[in-house]
This record gives sequence, structure tokens and C-alpha cells, in this order.
Amino acid sequence: MPNRTIDKLMADRVDRLRRQANMTQQRYAAEVLHCSQGTASTKLAGKTRMSSSDVLNIAKAFNVSTDYIYGLSDSPEPGCQEGVTA
Repeated sequence: MPNRTIDKLMADRVDRLRRQANMTQQRYAAEVLHCSQGTASTKLAGKTRMSSSDVLNIAKAFNVSTDYIYGLSDSPEPGCQEGVTA
């Protein structure tokens, strides 16, 4: 899978989590990524790659596994091994 596809998959999953939490991009940027809304927007669009610290912050904020964010699992549950797509 090309990196662009992985970046887009991650961005789609994170944006879905953000929307499910009824969180604006501005609030997400400030509280989760600790960056500007513009930077958060490019990451949510898959145009800018998320860093490992971004992924950890997202996993903690939304109580999901990092494997889910990275696309290694289809289950957002932390510690869940079902649905592994690797």
C-alpha cells in the first residue's frame, strides 16, 4: 500500500473520530494536536503526515488503539486483536 493511501486512511479514521466526538477542527487542533487549525486541517485531509506523537495524542484523546489509527486493526478498541488487516 503506497504511503499516500496509508496517510489518507489514517486521516479518514481520525476525522471520523473527531466528528463522532462533536469536536471542531479548531478545538481538535488546540486540545489534541497542540497546533494551528490550518495544520490540523492538512493532517485531517491526509496532505500532511501525522507524527508518532500525533498518533499517541489522538489515541489517548479518543480512547482508541494506535493500531486502529495506523490501519493495522479494524477495531478501535484498545488492546483488541480482532480485525487485524496486516
